[in-house]
Amino acid sequence: MGESEYELDEMQSIIEEFMIETSEIVESLDANLVKLEHDPGNLDLLNEIFRGAHTMKGTSGFLGFNELTRITHRMEDVLNRLRKNELKVNAEVMDVLLQAVDYVKYVLQDIVDKKQGSTDLTQIIAELAKIYDGKSVSAPAVTALADQRESGPPVESRLEETTVPETSENKESDDSHQEIAIDEKKSPKREMIKKADTTIRVGVDRLDSLVNMVGELVLGRNALVQTAAMLQIAHEGEKGLDHLAQASSQINFITTELHMAIMKMRMLQIGNVFNKYPRIVRDLSRELNKKIDLVIAGEETELDKSVIEEINDPLVHLIRNSVDHGIETPEERKKAGKPVNGTINLSAYQEGNNIVIEVRDDGKGMRIEAIKKKAVERGLATSEAVEKMSKKEILDFILLPGFSTAAKTTSVSGRGVGMDVVRTNIEKLKGMIELSTEEGKGSLVTIKLPLTLAIVQGLLVSCGKDIFAIPLTSVKETVIVSPERIKYINQKPVIKLRDTILPLVELTEVLFNRKREPRDQLRVVVVGLAEKQLGLIVDTLIGQEEVVIKTMGDYLGNTPGVSGATIMGDGRVRLIIDLAGLFELVLKNN
Repeated sequence: MGESEYELDEMQSIIEEFMIETSEIVESLDANLVKLEHDPGNLDLLNEIFRGAHTMKGTSGFLGFNELTRITHRMEDVLNRLRKNELKVNAEVMDVLLQAVDYVKYVLQDIVDKKQGSTDLTQIIAELAKIYDGKSVSAPAVTALADQRESGPPVESRLEETTVPETSENKESDDSHQEIAIDEKKSPKREMIKKADTTIRVGVDRLDSLVNMVGELVLGRNALVQTAAMLQIAHEGEKGLDHLAQASSQINFITTELHMAIMKMRMLQIGNVFNKYPRIVRDLSRELNKKIDLVIAGEETELDKSVIEEINDPLVHLIRNSVDHGIETPEERKKAGKPVNGTINLSAYQEGNNIVIEVRDDGKGMRIEAIKKKAVERGLATSEAVEKMSKKEILDFILLPGFSTAAKTTSVSGRGVGMDVVRTNIEKLKGMIELSTEEGKGSLVTIKLPLTLAIVQGLLVSCGKDIFAIPLTSVKETVIVSPERIKYINQKPVIKLRDTILPLVELTEVLFNRKREPRDQLRVVVVGLAEKQLGLIVDTLIGQEEVVIKTMGDYLGNTPGVSGATIMGDGRVRLIIDLAGLFELVLKNN
């Protein structure tokens, strides 16, 4: 490699590093500016925001990104006046600073697309200058941004294709590099420099390769443990078997620990997604003349990167619905005897091998009678049928495509597409969703997701000679049912399970059209997908086991109801049930 080629590679590496670090700063600016608006006296927070703008200005100037330097320089000027108390933090100032952050995102996208100068900064620079001079701004600068950019992902989405987002520990060390690049004398924490040597960036493809290899190791471990157990039973007391059992146990333990360590390498804090929402709530509540507080909890909860990437859209829809449909106007809340400020609680926590995300608001709740009326109007059920339905079954209508009870369509919602997107994305992630509401008091949406999609806990069940693995994250419970409890609706078997009517299907019949003989007692696995529930009739429940999902490629083709296969400890291949496909099959057959 010639010297000039080496220099080009070195420069490309510097630019990639700059883009990742700057994207992190921009993301934190969004959240911190909203926090500052609620806590204008927080000088530490203001200084952190100022350092972010200063860092971007200095490094972009060094690399010759003049457009980015222009806008961040103007932002820094305004922030400096705020620091000196020459300007006051108010909604107007924050509007312009937040809009400036939006422009920064698209200038960064221009750099990625090698289209520097594509975003016109004239208006936002003028608005920042007015704010700096203490003048009022005439019209929101974001309109001009929307005109230029009707669609297109922010810069982070492009970068994630080739890089792994950083942990908070990495971020601390990277910030130290940024400060040094600008002015080494001004670096506030020298100890951060040493920390940089303990963290590295690794491409996602390398991590995926590692996950695949650990998957193979898990399969080998399962085979070893099962073989050792069989030998113990067949040759009890023979010399050397104790050593084999001990070695098998140690391999089992180490493999489990290694698997968890590798999974953690792919894990990201859900705060990476949650941190975008204060800005969304702030902007929407101002647009709708509402006063809303977003309270976030559990942002340190970790999820697999592949799951994190898919959960953003559903959560945006849920939050927008809470802001638009859920929380009332200040006047309505006063009349109802509620605090003027509405509250949306967004929380996440781990429950076994699942992550539970809750979106709760203290608004007016969902109108059950309006949902019933709409369901009858659309021909989804008869008026007699809806009167017999449980509250949960009625709420599930909301998750159907195009279903909306909004009296009018707004720029925020009312088109009936939001909740359908939520349901589709949750199904794709093999998750479940539940709705609950109390009129006049608020609503709660609960989402349950698997921690990872690569290696899952499976419930092994047998149907005749066939053994299947059902993802445990979708199993709600198992019940034993006597034939006399089975009733028929439209010639389809159902049972009443507490307050729910549960449809029943023979697993092998729905998958392979294979009829089963009547039995004295039926073992039923109750599974859930998004808002739907189904009872799968099986012969026996074998137990729980960690299974590695292997795609079958052209061998299985597009077999509905089967997501892949796994190799058991005895070397035999077992099919893994794809619940989304299974539910579709059942719906089709009905």
